[in-house]
Order: sequence, then structure tokens, then C-alpha cells
Amino acid sequence: MSSHMAFLPQAQRTSPANRAIGLAAFAAAVVLLRLPFGRLTRIVARVKRRCRRAATPAEAETAVAAARAAGRWFPGRAACLENSLAAVLAAAARGQGVDWCIGARFAPFASHAWIETDGHPVGESANPDRPYLLLLRI
Repeated sequence: MSSHMAFLPQAQRTSPANRAIGLAAFAAAVVLLRLPFGRLTRIVARVKRRCRRAATPAEAETAVAAARAAGRWFPGRAACLENSLAAVLAAAARGQGVDWCIGARFAPFASHAWIETDGHPVGESANPDRPYLLLLRI
């Protein structure tokens, strides 16, 4: 299965409450990404199981915008892995579940992480240059 993704920075306005959730989620994501990957994926799966319902596309977009806004203030790496995990955590903080996806492509090699809701990527380019092969969906 392949999925078409490409990082698309978006400057979407978020409310102060969403910015606070995004900041807390981004901080948690940075800490969680220090764990071994197997443990991290089990934690994400557990967090997702506790969500009351799936996020709508608009709610998922809000979570992505909040995570990216927080990432702009982070002095370290704030790329797709950090942003996507923070978006998962921001949505979960509101009881909304999204899928965390990680993929790769070849020639040239690149990896990417994103979130999906209802099987559709959120906050990604509508016209990517090359597809990513989906490797993990939680």
C-alpha cells in the first residue's frame, strides 16, 4: 500500500487553548521520542485506545496546526516525526483519535510521518511529488 505524502507547512491560526494543548503535546512528544521505538508504539496504541471517538478532518487539522505552532518555538528538531506525534497527542487530549503513520520511499530515500483520519492524510500536500510506502499505522 502506498500513500501520497509530502510535508506542507501551514500557517493556520489556533486558539490559545489549542496552542496550550499543542505545546504540552509537543513537549510530551519530544520526551516520548527518546524511548525505544517498540515502547513508543505501544504507548501511542494505548493512548489511541483511550480516545472516545475518531477525530473529524477539521479536528485533526486543528491538532496538526497546534502541534506545528508549538514546534516553531522548539529550539531543537521539529520535523514531521515530532509534529505528527504531537498532533496525535493533541487530538487524544481532547478524546479524539487519529492514525499515526510512518512511511518511506526510495530513489532518493526519504522517510516521513503524518496523521490520518478516515484513511485520509491531514495537513499534507494534495499533490505530492512521489508517494511514500506506508510502513506503520497506529
